Amino acid sequence: MVPGFVTPAPIWRRSGGLLICLCLTLVCGTLAFQHAPLLSLSVSAYDRNFLSGVNAIEVIAGVPSRWTHGTADLHLPRLGTGAAILNLGLLNSGPDGMPDPTINLWDDQQHLAVFTVAHSKGKARHFALLLPPSLDPLIALRIDSTLISIPSDPRQLGVVFQTAHLTPIADGQRFPPPLSLAALVGLALLSYGALRGAGVGDRVAGGLALLIAASVAAGVALRPLDVLPFLNRLWALAGLACAAIWLARWIAPPQQHAGRLVLHRADLPIYLGLAWWMMPLFQIVLTLDGARNVTPHPATMLIGVGTAFAALAALALRGAAARRGWSYRHLLIAVLLGGSLAHTVFMIGFAFTRSAADFWIHFRAARDVVRDGLPLYNLAGIAENQFGFSYKWPPLYAAILSPFARLDGTAVLAGHRLVNSLFLGTTAVLLVRRAPSWPMAVAILMLFNFRPATDTIAFGQVDIALLLGATLALLAALRGRDGLAGAVIAFFALIKLYPALLFGFFLAQRRWRALGGAILAGLACTALTVAVFGWATHWTFLTQVVPMLGGGSGGGGTTPWIENQTFSGFFGRFFAPKITSEPFGTPLITLATYAFFGLSLLLAGALAFTRTQTDDDHRATWKIAAPLQFSLFLLLTVLAVPAAWMHYETVLILVFAAVLLHGDAPLPMGRAIALATAYALIAYGNQWSFTESAISGGLGVLGYSYKFYGQMLLLGIISAEIWDDLVGAATASGESAQWRGGRHRAPESS
Repeated sequence: MVPGFVTPAPIWRRSGGLLICLCLTLVCGTLAFQHAPLLSLSVSAYDRNFLSGVNAIEVIAGVPSRWTHGTADLHLPRLGTGAAILNLGLLNSGPDGMPDPTINLWDDQQHLAVFTVAHSKGKARHFALLLPPSLDPLIALRIDSTLISIPSDPRQLGVVFQTAHLTPIADGQRFPPPLSLAALVGLALLSYGALRGAGVGDRVAGGLALLIAASVAAGVALRPLDVLPFLNRLWALAGLACAAIWLARWIAPPQQHAGRLVLHRADLPIYLGLAWWMMPLFQIVLTLDGARNVTPHPATMLIGVGTAFAALAALALRGAAARRGWSYRHLLIAVLLGGSLAHTVFMIGFAFTRSAADFWIHFRAARDVVRDGLPLYNLAGIAENQFGFSYKWPPLYAAILSPFARLDGTAVLAGHRLVNSLFLGTTAVLLVRRAPSWPMAVAILMLFNFRPATDTIAFGQVDIALLLGATLALLAALRGRDGLAGAVIAFFALIKLYPALLFGFFLAQRRWRALGGAILAGLACTALTVAVFGWATHWTFLTQVVPMLGGGSGGGGTTPWIENQTFSGFFGRFFAPKITSEPFGTPLITLATYAFFGLSLLLAGALAFTRTQTDDDHRATWKIAAPLQFSLFLLLTVLAVPAAWMHYETVLILVFAAVLLHGDAPLPMGRAIALATAYALIAYGNQWSFTESAISGGLGVLGYSYKFYGQMLLLGIISAEIWDDLVGAATASGESAQWRGGRHRAPESS
């Protein structure tokens, strides 16, 4: 008999939660548009959601302004279908004697108005334009201007744009544009579908979907310019999530176990692969919605199309596969593995062609010391920007580079990248060998389709070496060689400070030999660097560099830049006046950063406090909590510290592997979906993958933290898995004690 697809259980049966959710979403959406404030756009660092064809910001007559090109485009969302008045604040800032610019306004190839902007002593002139009623959710206005040339300025300039105000003319209630309201309802519907697919009950899914839609509606009511440009993208994102979940369930259905849906771990490669390929699909959606510079790389699209056709072929051949005793799921897993490996090879090859700014910072610092006798640390550069282009690591890494300092830098860079690639392959071999089955081995290999890792190769960073070191330390700890594990961690902590957090695992479990190994390794490494650079360099690092890295320069030790995917970066982006790589901090951000660090460290310590049991030969296995307890501290090294760039997340490959290899018990469906989502968010893309050519504000600030959300999901998954282990162990211990007590109890007399 040829196996067919198992039809998922219908989510529309007994869907009272959905009906209530949709009705309330319509009410919330209508009220939100009716009570939204008038739209008022001024020139700012984040006006590029609405303006194009303009030059950089200049302050003219005390007001932030932008010179237009010959043609500029203004896009503003509508708050209603009725007529509205658009007020443009334009300034003629050309030199005396220049002709006044002539402005032509166009709307969808229709000419609306023509006028000139006369000189007004540095004050903008305001031009009001009546816009007729329309069902279109967007006003697309083209501003054509005659051009002038200013001496000593090579640009061709049009007119100066300063403000735009949109005022609806409401003789009664203001009804929202149908497409905008439909997008809000679609967001609720698709969110409900995704949640139901993840195994959430009807009422809870309806409530959560309503919460999502109501939150967006509240954003429309409070800050429409920050939310409305992203409305289409939100429901499209929910649609992709819903489609991916139900497609995965269609191919590899979950099973009912103890009253809840669970997924066999052998099916996880299908879920991981589908989740990963949804990310370039979302980039295509963004491109279709008008986003710039976010289209997937042609090689990614080519590999994706090839993988999709191969997957369809595998599904079409499922009958022939069944007759040979094969499973179409296994064919699909093999196809997804092929696509993953092909993309990994492409990314590594591409990494060898990119610039390596980080490598040159470190190599030139070592070369300056060895060849020119200059100090290792540029204290003025570090004080100016602790996230800038000065060497600020401990001296050990520069000492490792110093034997190569007199060689050609490009040759050293090529060798560095080759070694990183070999380290990545070695880590893959070490982890695949732990896989209990070939689907789990496939899942482990798929993890290495990981953009942070290939960015590490491109930038010339050391995060792949840290990944290998963490893997070796964990394997040593599982074999009871805590001293060796501590020595490995100490070595990498003396290269980049944050791996020292891994000692929290050994402290929580009272495994003191790790500290002894760390002390011996630390003394040996320090002796090496003192021999190379002298004690003065170490004293400078300890007394002057470390205080600046901790925030002594006034930046609070953090930055709002997109690459900083820690809690501190996520939180700080809501308060920073501009998202740049410069230090930024306030007492509130500093307090929140330390509070999150302390609470997460306390959680990790509590979950790691109970020692996991070992086998007879004192070797712990992957079926118990120790790898997850260790991985929890590894996750905190890139989540809870003040600043960690995206390539730091390379070490999370080991965290995902620990979850995948954590026994053979099925995963709850919601946890499996969360794991696949976390993998896709962290593994795919870097800071420019979903960011337009200009960094925008509004709801986009939330989108910049997409890898942070993946890390938070991973934190929840690991905590839940460890908790299940500890509860199970406590239950088993109680049952064993009860059995022993019953067996030795004397029989009662009759």
